[in-house]
Amino acid sequence: MTSLFPYSGTTTLAGVIGLTLTGVRAHPVLAVDLWPGEFPTAGTAPASGGDEDEPRGDSLTSRVGSAGTTTVADVVRHQAGEGSAAELRLMISGRRSGGVRDLDVLPVRPDAGQTTGRQQPADDGPTDRDAPAIPSDAQQSVTPTGLRSALGLLAHSYPLVLVDAPTGAPLTETAVEAADLVVLITLATAADLEATLMRLRTFREAPGRRPARDRGLAIVAAIVAPRRGRPSPRTRAAAARLARQVDSLVRIPYDARLDPSRHTPVRIPRLRRRTRRAYLRLAAVAVENLFALAKAEVAAPSSVGEQPTGPSRDVVEPVTARTQTGATGGATSTTADHPTPPGVSFGDLRSPTAPSRIAGPDRPGGLRP
Repeated sequence: MTSLFPYSGTTTLAGVIGLTLTGVRAHPVLAVDLWPGEFPTAGTAPASGGDEDEPRGDSLTSRVGSAGTTTVADVVRHQAGEGSAAELRLMISGRRSGGVRDLDVLPVRPDAGQTTGRQQPADDGPTDRDAPAIPSDAQQSVTPTGLRSALGLLAHSYPLVLVDAPTGAPLTETAVEAADLVVLITLATAADLEATLMRLRTFREAPGRRPARDRGLAIVAAIVAPRRGRPSPRTRAAAARLARQVDSLVRIPYDARLDPSRHTPVRIPRLRRRTRRAYLRLAAVAVENLFALAKAEVAAPSSVGEQPTGPSRDVVEPVTARTQTGATGGATSTTADHPTPPGVSFGDLRSPTAPSRIAGPDRPGGLRP
């Protein structure tokens, strides 16, 4: 889950989707929290503007009520120690406390569950791709290479892994490159939708994305209403244009209980019914797109590689006329579309006791059907 502008509700949406999937699936769901603890202020203002004093930037662990004691750095060390997938899942879920509905949350920072003040961004300068992407005050640092390795290991332990990748976080680009599907969040305002349309092609064709010949990057757009009321005609027109540029689009209504200024964990039963249905629809669309991608990857080798050696199911065998006669023989079968095995007729499928106007011709001396 990511967006092209900050403060678009990425963390809230990731938390609600994770809790929704946990409630309807029999398998565990993991949410990776890439909250960096601070966001750069230059060049990341939301397209629609906003109040700078409004409390924002909460971590995923805070939104879902999880302590998040196990971090991504712990997963990297677990991989170096050659631990099993079952041990990794137990390490993440067993050391977590205070979670809601057993959603496993894996933060990138050890202090992700604590409230921290904003810090001044570091001065601009050349950055190394594999340099530590977490601020220096964190107890452990995670590089982009380490995150890619950890996500690959987590995919073998959890059938579904969500990643909360806020805009401006140092590891967001790495998470998007490793993703099978991107849920792109944008506010339901004309300015945000039009700005998203302008940047969507650059986002889709950025270095590291899937090539166009492999169907490109699958994107599901989630349009979140920032306030009550009906959208303007300009907003509806921009949303219609965005729907033609992505694989799927889901609209999320406004719900005051998801306001981040409340500083309270999300509780799914307390949300409005309309809100719950919208998030359930978004979760279903995401899972359906993932299933379609997996099905296409499985079918790709057979279509490009070897040709099948056995007979195809679509080949119609030549029809042989039946020579058997008798009570069940029936007429000679000459229909290529519905070949009938010898000795079986459609009359044998009827009940021997139930009367039938088709199977009961007039017989001399008998009762009429």
